Amino acid sequence: MANGLSLRFDSKLCSADDAVALIQDGDCITISGTISAQLPSKVLHALEVKFLSEGTPRGLTWFDPFPTGIPGIEPISYAGLLKRVIGGWFTPHPRLRELICANEIEAYCYPLGSLAFWCQAMAAGRNFHLTQVGIDTYMDPRNGGGRLNASSTEEYISLVDMAGEPYIAFRQLPINVAIIRGTIVDADGNLSLEHEHTTMSSLFQALAAKRFGGKVIVQAQRLVPKGEIPARMVTVPGLLVDAIVLDPDQYSDPTVPELAWMHPFLRVPPPPGQVLASPSKDGWLKWLTEGVVDPDLSPYERPLVPDMIIGRRAMMEMHRGDVLNIGQGLPAREILPCTLEEGIAHELELSIETGHLGGIVNGLGFRANTAAVMDTPGIFSLYGSGLVKAAFFSMLEFDAAGNVNLLRHGDTWVGPGGSMDIAHAVKKLVFCGTLRAAGLQAEGSDGSLIIHQEGAAPRAVAEVAGVCFNGKKMLAEGKTVTYVTERAVFQLTPDGVELTEVARGVDVERDVLGQMSFRPRIAAELKEMDPRIFRAGPMGIRAEWCAQ
Repeated sequence: MANGLSLRFDSKLCSADDAVALIQDGDCITISGTISAQLPSKVLHALEVKFLSEGTPRGLTWFDPFPTGIPGIEPISYAGLLKRVIGGWFTPHPRLRELICANEIEAYCYPLGSLAFWCQAMAAGRNFHLTQVGIDTYMDPRNGGGRLNASSTEEYISLVDMAGEPYIAFRQLPINVAIIRGTIVDADGNLSLEHEHTTMSSLFQALAAKRFGGKVIVQAQRLVPKGEIPARMVTVPGLLVDAIVLDPDQYSDPTVPELAWMHPFLRVPPPPGQVLASPSKDGWLKWLTEGVVDPDLSPYERPLVPDMIIGRRAMMEMHRGDVLNIGQGLPAREILPCTLEEGIAHELELSIETGHLGGIVNGLGFRANTAAVMDTPGIFSLYGSGLVKAAFFSMLEFDAAGNVNLLRHGDTWVGPGGSMDIAHAVKKLVFCGTLRAAGLQAEGSDGSLIIHQEGAAPRAVAEVAGVCFNGKKMLAEGKTVTYVTERAVFQLTPDGVELTEVARGVDVERDVLGQMSFRPRIAAELKEMDPRIFRAGPMGIRAEWCAQ
């Protein structure tokens, strides 16, 4: 042990195997990070090995305030190990989704912001977290309360009246063990996250565990003597920590390259097209570190496929100086590259619910020049403040009343992520998705849309499978709601969804109305979608902004 390390530290330092021995049958655990960022992999691997070899611990409740893990890295997605999961976005967990669909574990789905504030409330000793997010949606206690299968019988939320208005109350959920990853830990157990990509709810997860008499396990890459970490760099104080596991080799999983190359201190000029569009982590890293384009990268050619067309049209809902939220999936993948192509990204303040504000994002998640990394309650407080002018979300389905489904697709559970919390205080919402899914083949050409093959599944349905956004409620709250597809644009009106724009080359009856499970209102002045969207090359958005 290095000189200067106290006995107090020595008593906490342990192996991953010893740390997971703190987890008992029936415990409720919570884990830091999101996807593979800030994931305490060494501890979780030890937990997985212990269960598979010894059959214990069993019957755990996993309180997952942000999705941790990715396909191929699901160390605790086992029936028997888990009794239930409480989360908000299940896309990164295919094995977990199978357990939910098979009714082998209980599952409850709540928005990520609500989960973060719930955790914060428990950390602060409050008995309830109250919110109006989720009223008149799938998670309203009158509509199932967020339960995802027949096994899920717990009542974590209830409907209460406050000053004549309905609120959802989240009750206490005793946390027994919090597992938190950081970068550096000192001799007293103080944990710094300085080289982690995210902060998330790390402090509040640890505090919630201690509030209920639980344990806090931290994993760090490096240990230093007491006092070496500046106080302002400590996220989790040592007095909260019970066990410390060192992992000198901890890293973000290489299958998620965007997380491997995000750096809070990196400053680079906007990358050229080849770097912007390439999924190559090596090409992106070469640009970040050397400022040169990898000669092996393909020429910059983004075909005008449906998703790119949607991204271009959605971008036209932005205005100079806007503070925006760009949701995961199609918006992040397509809108962000469009803003760089048009030279307007620096005129916008972009954010994502992982806590990142500003910077260069190439749509595949590669990020640099981040202005700030906030914790999860902080970023959702920003969204709740009303500062965000517009939010852009994917959509699985929408119906005639304007309701939007992000909860499930067929038998596959997805979850709304943070979208419902974000949208609660944002007045302009833009939902993005193709009019039909599963096999659609189309392209933009010379100002028109050419459809080669229709998709097998409609997104415009008679009734959505799960209401994440209630059309009637959005209207009552004074929101402007737009639904952008590759061939048509719709607006939510007091009389329901209205068709307002159609692409050139598209037959309204055959290609739009005939591909929907309901018939929308048609605007008195039905417009043509801007033909620039369907032509290769820049659209001249920056010039328009400069002329205003």
